[in-house]
Amino acid sequence: MVWASALVSTASMAPEAGAHLATWGSWDVTRRNLDVLFPTATDYLRKRYTLSAAEIVQVERALGFALYPEDKAPEFYIAVRQEGGKQQLLGVALFVDPRLRPRVEGGEILRLEVGIGVDGAGKVKRVALYDYKGNPAMSGEAFLGQLVGRGLEDSFSVDAAGGLDDKGRAKVKPVAGEDEESQLIANAAFEALTLMKVALGR
Repeated sequence: MVWASALVSTASMAPEAGAHLATWGSWDVTRRNLDVLFPTATDYLRKRYTLSAAEIVQVERALGFALYPEDKAPEFYIAVRQEGGKQQLLGVALFVDPRLRPRVEGGEILRLEVGIGVDGAGKVKRVALYDYKGNPAMSGEAFLGQLVGRGLEDSFSVDAAGGLDDKGRAKVKPVAGEDEESQLIANAAFEALTLMKVALGR
């Protein structure tokens, strides 16, 4: 796979974790969530990677926060399609649980679990939210579709005015009134790309 060559350095000392890699207790649930990201996949290969001390520093500087201990050995899901005796690589998936500020919606604490599918060129292929009870527009194509096609060389900054950042890269326009959650989802995509670059890049 070809991944973007540079990671963005944002901090020399990583503050408290801003996200956690999400997992589900059963393979059936995990498989169902993976199928949302790669609906044509016939199988998934699991690859666990243990980050070295230097790689942990690299990732934490890029993300701007400390990794949870268990997130230092992320498990990636490689989507493949078997057809005509040949195996086609579709991409890689990772699930991220951003640290959402506590909030109650419909009598339940709002959860934000994000699935990110990345293609072989290191670009976001699909983003999905699971069991999200907040603003329905957060799960809509108008918002999530902005992340598709972005790689590490692109901007993941959310700005209500849209437009370009100081490097001339297109910003992400948030769902109206949901700037914080919109940024968390964009951050989740950036985190997935960063971990894939470090663990799977070459």
